[in-house]
Amino acid sequence: MELQPLKIRFYLKQKTKGSDDYSLYMRMLLSGKRTDISLSYSLKKNAWDDKNKTLKKGNPDYSFILNLTNKYRQRAQEVYLEQVLRDLTNDVNILRQKITGTGKDISLIPTLLKMFDRIIDRKKSLAGQNNTVSTVQKYNCCKKHLESFIKKNFSSDDMKLSHISLQFIEDFELYLKTEAKCSHNTTMKYIRTLKTVFKTAWSYGYTDKDPFQKYKIRLEEVVRTYLSEKEIKNLLELDLTGNKLSRVRDWFLFSCFTGLAYIDLKNLCAKHIQLENGKYWIRTRRQKTNVKTNVPILDLPLQIIKRYCPDFECRNGEDKIFRVISNQKINAYLKELAKYSGITKTLTFHLSRHTFATTITLNNGVPIESVSSMLGHKNIATTQHYAKLLDKKLEEDMENLGARLKYGKPDFMKT
Repeated sequence: MELQPLKIRFYLKQKTKGSDDYSLYMRMLLSGKRTDISLSYSLKKNAWDDKNKTLKKGNPDYSFILNLTNKYRQRAQEVYLEQVLRDLTNDVNILRQKITGTGKDISLIPTLLKMFDRIIDRKKSLAGQNNTVSTVQKYNCCKKHLESFIKKNFSSDDMKLSHISLQFIEDFELYLKTEAKCSHNTTMKYIRTLKTVFKTAWSYGYTDKDPFQKYKIRLEEVVRTYLSEKEIKNLLELDLTGNKLSRVRDWFLFSCFTGLAYIDLKNLCAKHIQLENGKYWIRTRRQKTNVKTNVPILDLPLQIIKRYCPDFECRNGEDKIFRVISNQKINAYLKELAKYSGITKTLTFHLSRHTFATTITLNNGVPIESVSSMLGHKNIATTQHYAKLLDKKLEEDMENLGARLKYGKPDFMKT
C-alpha cells in the first residue's frame, strides 16, 4: 500500500463572527481526511504572516510561536512515523488523540516559573510602551520569592500550573510575611503579580482551573506622613554650607515643591525645563506610569536648579540637571537631616512627594484636579487620599481647640 504523506499547516480561526480576535490552529491532512488542533493562542489577524504561516517578525511573541509551531509539527511527525513503523492505521483522528492526549500535549505547557520568564521577556521587549523597568523588576522579585518558596516547601525547582491551588497561594502569603519579612501590602502586591501570571496562563488554555476564585486580595490603607510648614522651614534654615548633606537637603526640598518622585528627579534633563510666557515649567512623564506631568516651577526650586545647573538653558537637552546618588543613600542621609532639624518623623525621599500634595498645594487652595495633574496620577482617587489627610488634620486641630476653649455650659444647655 502506498504511504500517504502527512501534510501540516498552521492557520487562524475567527473566534466570533465579525470580531478581530483569532485563535491559532494546526491542521493535519492525511489520506483525504483532516483534523484541527488548537494551540491555545489568541491574536489579532494583522499580527499573522500568512505567507510564512507564523507571527510577523518584530512581534514580542515571534520566537515563542515559532518554537511552539515547530514543537507541534515535530510531535505530529513523530507520532505519524511511530504509527507507520508499528504498522498501525494512520487516521488523522488517531494522530490527534496521540498528540493531544487528554486535550493538550503536556510537554508543551509551561511551568509556573517558565510562564514568569515568558511574561518578563515580553515586558522587556515592550519597554516604554506602558511597561517600565520597575514593572520588570516587580515580576523578577516575585519570581525570586516563588523560587525560594517552592524550593523550601516542595524541594523542587519549579511547579506545574496544575499544582497551583488555594492552599499554595495561602502558604505563599504566609511565607512572604514570615520568611521574606514583607509587609501586608507588599505581600498582597506580590500575590497580585502571581495572579496576573496565572490568569495569563489560564487565558492561553494552559490550565482550566482558577485557584484565585476564592482568594481575596485586600490592601490596607496606608497612613501617609508629610512635613508641616514649620518642619520645611527647619530644613531650609539648617546651616549646611559645604556639607555633604546640603545636596540631599536641596534635592529633597526640590521634590517638596515640585512633587517629583526620586526616579523622575534623577532623570530630569535640561529639555524638561521649558520657558513659556516668562514662566518656567517642568514638562516630563513619570517613569512609573508614563503619565504626563506639568509643574510650574516656584522660586525655591528654580533657585535650586540654578545652583546645580546654572547654564541649564543652553545645555544639551539630554544633560541631567542633578547628579543624584542612590535612593538608599539619600534616605540614609535624610535620617541625619531629620535629627539635625528636630523632625521626629521618619524621613524618606518619597515623603517629599506627599508634602507637595498636602502642605504645598492642597493646603494652599490648589484644586485637587490640578494637584492630580502635577503629580501625574492616572486616577484622581489616588490624589483624594491626600485630601483625606488634611481633613483628618483639621479634625485634630478642632479637637485641640475644643480642649483649650473650656467654656462652661450656657444656661439653655443646663437641665
